[in-house]
Amino acid sequence: MRLVLLLALIGCSDRDRPHPSEAPDRTPRVLEPPPQNVRALPPHAIRADGVGPFKLGLTLEQLGSQVLSGGRSAQVDIPNVTHLSVLHAEDDAIQVGGEPLGRASFVAVVGPKIARTESGIQVGSTRDELVTALGPLASELDRLRDPRIVVPSQLRELRAVIDNNKVVGLVITAGEPAPKLEGCVRPSETDRRFGACLTGEPELVAFDNDELQVRTADDKKLIDRAKLANAVFVGPVRASDGKDELVAITRTEDPQARTWSLVTFRFEGGHLLRMPDAPVYQLTATNARWIGSSLRDLDLVLEVSNHGDMYEVGGLLVHRTGNQLRDLLVLSPVQVPRKRAKSATPDPEHELTDAGVPSDASGSAGVNGSNDNGNSR
Repeated sequence: MRLVLLLALIGCSDRDRPHPSEAPDRTPRVLEPPPQNVRALPPHAIRADGVGPFKLGLTLEQLGSQVLSGGRSAQVDIPNVTHLSVLHAEDDAIQVGGEPLGRASFVAVVGPKIARTESGIQVGSTRDELVTALGPLASELDRLRDPRIVVPSQLRELRAVIDNNKVVGLVITAGEPAPKLEGCVRPSETDRRFGACLTGEPELVAFDNDELQVRTADDKKLIDRAKLANAVFVGPVRASDGKDELVAITRTEDPQARTWSLVTFRFEGGHLLRMPDAPVYQLTATNARWIGSSLRDLDLVLEVSNHGDMYEVGGLLVHRTGNQLRDLLVLSPVQVPRKRAKSATPDPEHELTDAGVPSDASGSAGVNGSNDNGNSR
């Protein structure tokens, strides 16, 4: 009886076993490797070390792999102005530049909605929004900037280019530590004056109608004055002796060329003395054509810093097509030795009596285009 039951169970198990042709597929799955062209998509994050995957310090060849089809590379060479290899990404809205065959030294954003800071600042934000989000302007006694360049205190690697109170471009470059300079405290600026320490004591400086006026801190007495034509901006820069010098960038032009010069004034012998002017950059109609542009579409926004026995001038080349910002490129820095005045004898036209002048003699003088950093136009 047990034998019959065992044979019956064996028969049932054979009938329940699937036919070989009906057995489930046991072939192991093969996982495909991830695609090699995985890339970050905008909006990219603007940080101190770069923009999204475009990091400072990497080679342009490495960064080109982050761009579909390798991006578009170009050489920009304007003698004594800029000499760069530039990688264009995100339909030219992001530009990464550095020395030819070198590493990325800056990343520029010229298009809206393509990149933004953690606090939401992007091309198209207002100047007030930028200051609210990233803090007041960086305070640097030894540096003077065109009012169109804004550097926030919370992200010193960022340079925002402002036009009509709007951010039209953002540039990330390597930051520099702020020097700890000592000396007198500059008075707070007003609508028509900016503070300086030219004599070692606080003063107010007015600039209007091509004339600089140095006044006492209470604005009641004129100390001295000097002419300054064609100024783009002017302001104080702290020297190593604790005193300020007045520094200006001027621009002259004709149909074939635009020339930017560094002008400095030093207070010596009781008077404001002008040092010899130093041309720093020139753009011509010819080299504008080299980069596929015209002279009227190019401009420079500059900054000046004191390096002990010399000034260094740098900044950005702004290339527009109509109202559209096309390129934003870092300039090759120019170093200018700090010079002495040719003569300590003041211009008789500007010499004042010991008694000075009445406080209302020039009360209408003012400062145009001043910014939070004490710079003015």
